[in-house]
Amino acid sequence: PWLDGKLPEQRIMSYRTRDGLDIAGYYFLPKDYKPGTKLPTVVHVHGGPFARADNFGGGFGVSEGRLFASRGYAVIVPNFRITPGLGSKIYYAGFGTIGRQMSDDHEDAVKWGIEQGFVDPDRVCISGASYGGYAALQALVRNTNDMWKCAVAGLAVTDYEYQLTSRDGDSAGSESGVAYWKSVLGTKDLKSSLIKEISPVFNAGRIKKPVFLYAGEDDIRVPIKQISQMAKELERAGNPAKAFVIKPEEGHGFGKVENRVDTWTQILGFLEESIGKKK
Repeated sequence: PWLDGKLPEQRIMSYRTRDGLDIAGYYFLPKDYKPGTKLPTVVHVHGGPFARADNFGGGFGVSEGRLFASRGYAVIVPNFRITPGLGSKIYYAGFGTIGRQMSDDHEDAVKWGIEQGFVDPDRVCISGASYGGYAALQALVRNTNDMWKCAVAGLAVTDYEYQLTSRDGDSAGSESGVAYWKSVLGTKDLKSSLIKEISPVFNAGRIKKPVFLYAGEDDIRVPIKQISQMAKELERAGNPAKAFVIKPEEGHGFGKVENRVDTWTQILGFLEESIGKKK
């Protein structure tokens, strides 16, 4: 109750993708926002991707949205193709699109914010965890028209072959789960060139902007080995991660308050260094 009236408002948005899907999502602005002001912006992508942790009134992305907006950033928390709960047309449009049209949706959400007048197009960072962490890295691999100035990637899938074949995690042990994932990825061959193209660990040399990584040491949903390898590949490519935060005794998400506070504090420092605060 001590936060009543103090948190940035969660607002509803609807943007149109370049291939004609109308998708709802959320955005947040600082409480003192003045119309017409262009702000440094964070696009925070939910996990899954075929899950929906962000709802009206709560969820992981809503927490981050309010946090970043309270520090002067505009925040867009977009849903996108394959997000459940938005109708079958949007859900089924996501199959076979990870790292491709699904990433286009994240870009189209930014374009919507630019059209609304609150996004500074020269200061946009993408963040997320799990699939959202993957999406942040893949955005920098693609970085269409130099849209993205930085990425915060938590608990991130970086190698889809490893993710779906290694017994280090809990995915490979489910035959039906792997089959479902193959349909989402758009290939039955996990050694195909497509998998290499959409797995950031194989494309670190194309990432030219600052990256912040974080992971739970005991994560069995997205084993830390592939994130550690991503850090090594970024360093090998001459663009080492600005930070790689690893929390012991944490899994797929940080449960300890002190770990959440420390990680978010470091992320806020990274954002200020990479895209600055509002002018």
